[in-house]
Amino acid sequence: MSDRLFQKYSEILFTGSYTKFSPEKLHQLHKDVGQILPTAQEKLDSAELFDLYELYFHVSLLTNHDVNAKSMLDRFNDEFSGQRSQKYSILKSMYYEATGKDREAVDALGASTDELRASRRLATFARYKADGSENVAEYIKSLTFYLNIQPSDVTTWAELAEQYAKIGNYEEATFCIKEVLLLEPLAYNMFYKAGLYQYYHFLQQDQAKSEKEKDLLALYPILQAARDSFLRAVELSATFTKAWVGIATVGDSDLINRLENSKKVSADSKVSAFVKETIQVRELAKSRVRELEKLPSDADLKKHLIKPEIKA
Repeated sequence: MSDRLFQKYSEILFTGSYTKFSPEKLHQLHKDVGQILPTAQEKLDSAELFDLYELYFHVSLLTNHDVNAKSMLDRFNDEFSGQRSQKYSILKSMYYEATGKDREAVDALGASTDELRASRRLATFARYKADGSENVAEYIKSLTFYLNIQPSDVTTWAELAEQYAKIGNYEEATFCIKEVLLLEPLAYNMFYKAGLYQYYHFLQQDQAKSEKEKDLLALYPILQAARDSFLRAVELSATFTKAWVGIATVGDSDLINRLENSKKVSADSKVSAFVKETIQVRELAKSRVRELEKLPSDADLKKHLIKPEIKA
């Protein structure tokens, strides 16, 4: 096997790109790697060989070749016989889970939740109760524990945000997305997510539709934060329709009218600037949505706007 071919397979393993392969491409990868395994040990050093074994293990599980996966698992067992190996524990847990042995999958990880990858997989197992229903509170607790160990895992921060959103804690969901953005500052889809959760938080706080000065002054910064997150998303990706929809939705909020109708509040320069800017970008956003979605210039966009589905 050439160095170039090994580098290709090594990249597939370490980026995890095989998890996004089509079924056809995945089966072809399983076939290709399986064909080179018999001669690989003659051309690769031990570390490279076990990387190839690991890739074949994962691909075998994904293509339902459990026997092949078990064969690779046995090779890891032989290699680490009598030694404590987190990798072997993780692979064994994955094998048990794939073959429907959930209890054994958890047991395979042992009790060492301070170990990084084992902790992440234990967090995944905490997602469901014994009856199969979601256990959001326990899952949040497990994800938080893991993130205390590995705070740079953006995927887990995004997952934690979704779990908080499920229970209506949009402030915490927004915080989690901001943690993602600290690590991935150009992730326009995450700016959209931040805007969405901020908008839902606004709706949550605005259910009384108050016209009192103190309430209006407390509400508009939340809506402004949502607008600014959506704006940053389209700044990074001008064709990201969902973020344009977000801007249009913010601009159509009846809070804008309430701010304008309150003489005392509208006299505030910051409020008046917010109202003026929001109306301007609302019209631009509606124009961009019509353009991107190929809608008539007079099309009613109400059905395209974000639905106010929030948790109390």
